[in-house]
Amino acid sequence: MATKKATASKAKKPAAKKSTPRKTTSRAAEKPQTVIVEENVDVDIVNIEQPAEVEFDEATVAKKTFGEKAAALRPGALLAELAGAFVLAGAVIQLAQGGTVGAVGIALTLAILVTIFGVVSGGHINPAITIAQWINRKVDGVKAFAYILAQVIGAVLAFVVLHSLWQAGLNDAIIAALSGQGITAENIKEAGGLAAFLDQYNMSINDAAKQLSISFLNVEFPSSHWAAFWGELVGAVVFGLGVGYAFFTKNKSSIEKGLVVGVSLFAGLTIGGAAAILNPAVAGAIGGFEWVNPFAAGCMTFWWPVFTYVGATVVGITAGFTTYRFVLKDVVAKK
Repeated sequence: MATKKATASKAKKPAAKKSTPRKTTSRAAEKPQTVIVEENVDVDIVNIEQPAEVEFDEATVAKKTFGEKAAALRPGALLAELAGAFVLAGAVIQLAQGGTVGAVGIALTLAILVTIFGVVSGGHINPAITIAQWINRKVDGVKAFAYILAQVIGAVLAFVVLHSLWQAGLNDAIIAALSGQGITAENIKEAGGLAAFLDQYNMSINDAAKQLSISFLNVEFPSSHWAAFWGELVGAVVFGLGVGYAFFTKNKSSIEKGLVVGVSLFAGLTIGGAAAILNPAVAGAIGGFEWVNPFAAGCMTFWWPVFTYVGATVVGITAGFTTYRFVLKDVVAKK
């Protein structure tokens, strides 16, 4: 009997040894759990960063009837396009001859306008951009026509208003210029005013302004038609690439959109040279077109500006805009 007890006690010892490895195993199992928690945290961080990646906005206009498209037009959006074109054209009229400083001012003006009006109308403010969006089915034909009409009206209004203000101060400008030639304000007053004084020399106020080199628009267009054409085309392509980024990428603020459009305009104006305008409505407002009979002798004085400031601008911006669309779509598809 004693022998059996000893055997039994010996049999219990291995059982006690087995319990020790179990505890060790359970403790070792706790360590991988800590590692798994850390991996989950890393995955969460990656998920947070994903929305910052560039995404392609491939939304296009839905098919609607003409009546539905017309009813969808918002007066606020049309007013925003008109006001934007008015301010931009005014800035170009005032700053066109300012060189690099003038180009920077125009670009910053456009950047601010796109930031302000982008949430209202999309911030086109340029017929060429509207046409490029219509070709890429971002806007329908009715909306494109209404936008272009509003943009042209805004640019023309800028010309009319600023010309009226200039005309109101023309007399003072002529008197100041005449004073440099020894004619005092007293001489003019004794003659009965500026008009009467100039009448003594068979001159009108406008004639005097021309002789004294006082003009409303000092924009000088290049004599070489091809130089103007290629400058406008290349500058428009560069501008169109920036516009493509602004309208085809998601996850960007209105400020970012405005800055990109403004900087791309500055780049386009710089590369295109002094002849570049990159906006058909503004080109018309600052006298880029020759309003002569388009079918009479010498009609190319009418058609060259049309080919340059309408044709080259629209083709260039559309080319840059569409190119960015396909490049971005291809890159996003491969991710």
